[in-house]
Amino acid sequence: MASVSACGGLPSAGSPEDAGRFLVSALGCGNVDIATPQEVQQVQSMGMKGVNGGGECEHPEGDDGDPDFLTIEDMEAFQTAVKADEDEQDDLMVGDDFAIDPSSDDQRRALLKAGLMFLNCTPNFKAPEGSTTEDGEVEGCFTTDYSEDLD
Repeated sequence: MASVSACGGLPSAGSPEDAGRFLVSALGCGNVDIATPQEVQQVQSMGMKGVNGGGECEHPEGDDGDPDFLTIEDMEAFQTAVKADEDEQDDLMVGDDFAIDPSSDDQRRALLKAGLMFLNCTPNFKAPEGSTTEDGEVEGCFTTDYSEDLD
């Protein structure tokens, strides 16, 4: 089961199955589909570094779309890859060792409530006063509870 890490207080999963259980708890997934080794290799070949697993939360409560998730063995390599790919910077949310690409604002709010943060690696990012922001593993990346896209 997902636990809270000592580093930054973000939830930690440890395995794709644990990340899936976290999503069942946070989003009410009807089923979790764990990625095959071939699917993980495909993600890695597309430039996502530091990834060692993943899957999809199918049929979450509210059914706003099925969020994908990745388990991460090297968060620094992962954040470096995200920073280099502007298309991957759209409301990606992270725990200590996993990342989720939510499909709706309702999912984003539920994941914030469950302890995840947004990963923001956009140049010159500055969260508004009152927001929580921590330095990421890579210079120019931050974890934050703020997203300009969240209603």
